[in-house]
Parts: sequence; structure tokens; C-alpha cells
Amino acid sequence: MSCRRSVLLFGLALLALAAVAAGGGGTWAAFSSTTSTGPGPFSSAADWTAPSVTASVIAHSSSGPGVKASGTYNVYANASDTGNPASGVSTVTASVGSITTGQTAVPLTACSSGCTVGGTTYGYKSASVTANSGLTGTLSYTVTPADAAGNTGTASSYSVTVDNTLPSVTAAVAAHTVAGARIKASGTYFIYANATDSGSGVDTVTANVSNITAGQTAATLSACSSSCTVAGTTYTYKSAALTADSSVTANKTYTVTATDAAGNPSSASSFTATVDNTQPGASAVATANGGSLTGKPEAGDTVTLTFSEQIDPLTVLSGWSGSSTPMVVRISNAGGAAHDFITFWNSTNSAQLPLGNVDLGRAGYVATGTTITFGASGTASSMVQSGSSLTITLGTASGTTNRVTSNTTMIWNSSTTPADLAGNLATGNALTEGGTADAEF
Repeated sequence: MSCRRSVLLFGLALLALAAVAAGGGGTWAAFSSTTSTGPGPFSSAADWTAPSVTASVIAHSSSGPGVKASGTYNVYANASDTGNPASGVSTVTASVGSITTGQTAVPLTACSSGCTVGGTTYGYKSASVTANSGLTGTLSYTVTPADAAGNTGTASSYSVTVDNTLPSVTAAVAAHTVAGARIKASGTYFIYANATDSGSGVDTVTANVSNITAGQTAATLSACSSSCTVAGTTYTYKSAALTADSSVTANKTYTVTATDAAGNPSSASSFTATVDNTQPGASAVATANGGSLTGKPEAGDTVTLTFSEQIDPLTVLSGWSGSSTPMVVRISNAGGAAHDFITFWNSTNSAQLPLGNVDLGRAGYVATGTTITFGASGTASSMVQSGSSLTITLGTASGTTNRVTSNTTMIWNSSTTPADLAGNLATGNALTEGGTADAEF
């Protein structure tokens, strides 16, 4: 056999041994060979580069870093191996002896669930560890990686701040609608709350509303992103919709508890839910002159509708908060001996508002068989809520109205659609104007 052929076979044998070593978990290496008229040179490039830890955190919850005395925690880390070729991270360990006595080599394994803390996702996570009692201040710990080639990385140092301060719940309300704090039997409601924490930050907020909804001892409140203001107070946490028991007939207490990211629970703060199971109804109707002539409907005149209690403005007009909003008023006569009637419409004059109608007690304010609009063009009519009353101010009239000098008594034929703050639908009663007959407008 020639020398040249022997060199070639020897090279192939070495390559085979390298492949076996690689498959068996030995040290990784890249081999190359050349043939020539002379000795055959070989070279290898092994992984001599140690891996490194790029990030780490100690946390009790996914909301952010933190630990408390005697509390549980996990160590999270990201590690990488940049060898060429890289053999890959083999082990990651944490020395947390300053936090938990004796724990100098806590193993971190590849993370498959619950791997994100404070918005950062980690590749390695330890099992749950319990901190020493009496911990305070900021404590240091280290994380060390090793790769499959046997290279051990530098112990990277990190710190965690001990948080033993309890969070607090500063406000809460039980409400069916953002207009006010009322609930009713068998009705839906939400729990809103404000909670603060000066250390690791609020992690969870829960409410025990079992006095209102049987079995609901820990309803979750999440960070509120929409419809967070109730009766002028803005809340940062809000529950999903809950349903009150059918037996709820009186005001009920409930508690709200907050827990911070380190695991400190607040005391259970107690609050009272106001229960209202009474239907609202029409209780007063009046007009007032705001124009130039008494008895003649014109811009600036007002109509005031008063309920027995505050109405949820959202049940009168979608998206309405109760502040002044544009609308259209119509005064119509159906012809013959029919009385004139006031109706209330949205700002585009395309849909009637669920406020019923007002019988003006006689005809003559508009021509027989006609309708005059106020605010469909020019200056809009407007509507504003104040307590239990809705005051409607007439805008620009679309035509000529007449002056009526006789005194009349109005009848407000209300609607069953509006609901009060607890969600009770209105009675839809017909209300006759009280007091002595007088001139309208």
C-alpha cells in the first residue's frame, strides 16, 4: 500500500472517531483534512468559549421583581453560549445564600411556562425557594452558567430589594353604571378599586363580594383600561361583570384586598354597596320662558323632566354622561282637535329619545297638522342632567310658532326605557303637571 493511500485512510478513520465522539456527547470539534504528496495535516477548532448570563431577576410574581421575608420566590435568568462552534448551555445555577441560607447552587432549568417577569421573558427558571425570615434591604446573588464542552462562565452578580411593606386599598365602589354607585337584586355590577404600594408594586387585587353574590370570595380586579370613572372618581382596577343574588334587598358590605409583587397582602378593606330595587318614575314636568314672549315656544325656552331618582344617562342617549349635549325638540299637532305634543330627538333628528312625550294640554302652539323642530338647524337644542332632572333648552325653530295666552296643565307620558343607576327600568307612568294651571313657555 502506498504512503499516500495510508495517509488518506488514516484521515478517514480520524473523521469517523470525531463523528462518534460528537454523537456520544464528548467535546465538540471541527476537523479538516488535506491530501498532498507528503504528510497529511489535520486541524481542529474546539469550543473554548465559556457561556455567559445576560439577565437575571428574582421574583415572586410575573408582575415584577421582588421578595419578602419568609416569602417564596423563583430565580430567572437568560444565558447564552457564543463558542464557534457553540456546544450550548448545559447548566445554570444561582447562589442565593444571602437570601436563603445554604442555597449556593440552586439549579435553573429551561423555562417552559411562567417565564415572563415584568415584560421580560427568561429562558431559565428555578423551582420555588423560600426566603429567610427577617430579611431587609437590598441583597446580592450570583448566577453561573456552564456549557456542554465543560466551560464554566463567570458568576454574574445581581441584586434584589426586599419589600416587607404592605400595599393598601384606598377606595372602592360597587356600581351598575359609571353614572353612580348603585346595584339591584339580580342585576349586573362591577367592583372598582384603587390600590397603591410603595415597594415592589401592586400585583393582584381581589374582592370578596359573597354578601352580594354567593360564592364570590375572590373576584379578580384587573387594571382598568376603559369606563374607569364612576360618579366623577377614576379607579385603576375593575372586575368583570358580576350578578347580584335575587335575595339582595338591603345595603351589603364587601371587602377588597391587594397583594404586591413581593407577595405582601394588604388588610381586607371594607366597603358598602348601596342596593336599590325601586323603579324610578316621572315625578314632575315644567316649562319656563327663556325667550322674548311668554306662552310662545321659542329658542331659549326650557322643558324640565324630573324623575323620582337619578336616571342613568346612558339609557337615555348612548354615550351620554349627563353633561350638556345637543339634541332636537319637536312640537307637533296631529290635526283636528288634537293637542300639541312635545317629543325629544337625537342631534341628527333621526331617532326619538326614550323620554315619552309631553301633552301641552291644548292645541295652538303650532299650526294644525304641522311639526316645528327646534335645533335641527341653526342653534341646536340641548339637554343636561342635574340630579334627577333633565333640563332641555330649545334651539332655533324651523318655522313660526304661535303665542297661547290661556293657562294649561301638561301631562308627561313617560317611557319604560330609562333605568336608574342600579338598572331598574322606569315605570312609564303618565304624570299630570302639579300646581295651578299656568302658561307654558
